[in-house]
Amino acid sequence: MKQLPILSGLWNYLTAPDLPRTALAISETHLSIVSLRRSKGEFEPRNLGVLRLPEGLVRSSFTDTNISDESSLMEHLTRTAAQAGLSRPRNLSVALPSGSARSQVISLDTMPNSRSEVAELIEWKIERSFGQKFSDLRASYTRLSDFNGRPHWLVTAVHSRVLGQYERIFKELSWSVGMIAPQNLGEAQWLMRQKLEDDQVIVSLNERGFDTVIVRGTEPILVREVECPPEEREDEFYRLLIFYRDRLLPENAPITLNRVLTLGTPADQRRFREVLVSALENHAVALDPQQIGLKIEPNAPFNHFAASSGLATMAWG
Repeated sequence: MKQLPILSGLWNYLTAPDLPRTALAISETHLSIVSLRRSKGEFEPRNLGVLRLPEGLVRSSFTDTNISDESSLMEHLTRTAAQAGLSRPRNLSVALPSGSARSQVISLDTMPNSRSEVAELIEWKIERSFGQKFSDLRASYTRLSDFNGRPHWLVTAVHSRVLGQYERIFKELSWSVGMIAPQNLGEAQWLMRQKLEDDQVIVSLNERGFDTVIVRGTEPILVREVECPPEEREDEFYRLLIFYRDRLLPENAPITLNRVLTLGTPADQRRFREVLVSALENHAVALDPQQIGLKIEPNAPFNHFAASSGLATMAWG
């Protein structure tokens, strides 16, 4: 079976080959398919389908298969595509559920002398970070900007067992998938394409806790999946911001993290902005879709198609 590429050198959309304008996001609760168009610097859905899933059909796991009933998921995927007006998507990118595909920013103390030594060290770091043998993973790594004299990489991994189930489903549907990425990196694409000098953060709430990505320019500097009860989300986010303040700022540099995109309710958006202001003692703006360049109706369920639409923007570089 043809293997699907996970996010790798494609991360750098300035040098990426053509990517599809249609993308799918799968979560434990929803499916979303979106095809974008761009006009006057803004994006707008050309086709959009969002469908709620039965409880238990998709269970996020990094090591075990995710789908309890493959035929049922195929039926729901077909219905979502039909809702979007796409009878059979020919070419699309896919965001897998939070926790099923994982990413992390890793650093090396020194730069090895050879490329093979770099690969060996990063593969060892991937095994340590994700707790699995490298041979059991479909993994990739992308060089990021150095920080405080240390080389950094974005590493992304999917367990072969997990990805194999999704591959079977896409093959059965005759859907051609060009790229697979973790959900949080699809969502963070909305911030990275802003290309701002100031740092930005996205918080995506889910049933198990939340994901967060802090972006500097066009790169992530921190990627975290936090599992916690709903009542502890804000405290955990506060701790991450303190870590950012103490460990991820250049020496003597001012705090520039002042934009937060929260994928949750309006109340969640207010609370997480207030946490950022409290932790960093800095003014902050709570972002909405219009501020990041997406033109949608006010009641559109952006929380459920942020990842798919973020991946779709990569078609424009």
